[in-house]
Amino acid sequence: MISLQPVTYKNFDDVINLKAPEALVAPNILSLADAYCSLKETLESGELEYAETPYAILHDKEVVGFLMFTYEDGEDINAGSDIFWLSRFMIDDKHQGKGYGKAALALFIDLVRSKPHGKAVKHIYTSIVPTSPVASKFYESMGFVKTGGMLEDEELARFEL
Repeated sequence: MISLQPVTYKNFDDVINLKAPEALVAPNILSLADAYCSLKETLESGELEYAETPYAILHDKEVVGFLMFTYEDGEDINAGSDIFWLSRFMIDDKHQGKGYGKAALALFIDLVRSKPHGKAVKHIYTSIVPTSPVASKFYESMGFVKTGGMLEDEELARFEL
């Protein structure tokens, strides 16, 4: 069974040792460093809800993937409202093709609907590397729609809640 668990000292090594099949996402150690810096900045500003939130994806008790998201105002992508931004999502290359990604993304969508950080939003956004038809097909199969917008060199996709 797939579950999401906050990244802690207990699963940290497992998360940083995950490998993506392609260079489509930043290394998890970099993502966790981003989360630490984000937390530090938000603690200093008093706006904790804006911190990056990292989760390990588990199949039973084994860490098989990683995701990270944040609540934000969506101004940098002209979203028009507050959003949840799925900044990282990956399943280890040894666990591709087993349905773990779809199950984990469905759990993430349920998590967002539960109003983490006490915030309700209408959209989840993510970005997709345009040279990855597999990633595009995956997100589209889960209900994400490309907006036509770009963030740096990646295509924006939106999920309506």
